[in-house]
Amino acid sequence: MNPGMSWKRVWRRPDVLSAATLFCVALFAWIAARDLAFGTLRQPGPGFLPKNLAVLLATFALLLLLRGLLIDAPSVRGLWPERAGLIRVVLMLAALLGYVAVLETAGFLLVTAGLFVIMLRWVGRRSWITTLVVALGSAVGSYLLFARWLMVSLPGGVWAP
Repeated sequence: MNPGMSWKRVWRRPDVLSAATLFCVALFAWIAARDLAFGTLRQPGPGFLPKNLAVLLATFALLLLLRGLLIDAPSVRGLWPERAGLIRVVLMLAALLGYVAVLETAGFLLVTAGLFVIMLRWVGRRSWITTLVVALGSAVGSYLLFARWLMVSLPGGVWAP
């Protein structure tokens, strides 16, 4: 970082802003898993994976922060010179939040297919045929992988028996 550089300008760098966000996510994950038993390497407890992933994410966030402080980069405002790019990012974030909000009610298959439709058609600007084929294939494929092969209980929604 240049000695004459203001902290306000440093916080506008994409790597510094991303690192701070990732570090907050890691901290949230650690706090959410704090009451879970860690266990050992031979017998990991329920907190083993989330706590290790939180530490790994925090480590990467700190490395990204160092990179952001050492390498001069333009402001975050320059990332989306056109408004359409920013709108696609906001749409994707809203779609992911909506996915989490309605997953239990609407069910895994329907919500996952809907998320892929939003990602492919409106964010990725793919044709309707490509969008529908990939959305249905991805939803069904991920359902078969998780529910049938890995035996993970997925929400069925209002249509579940």
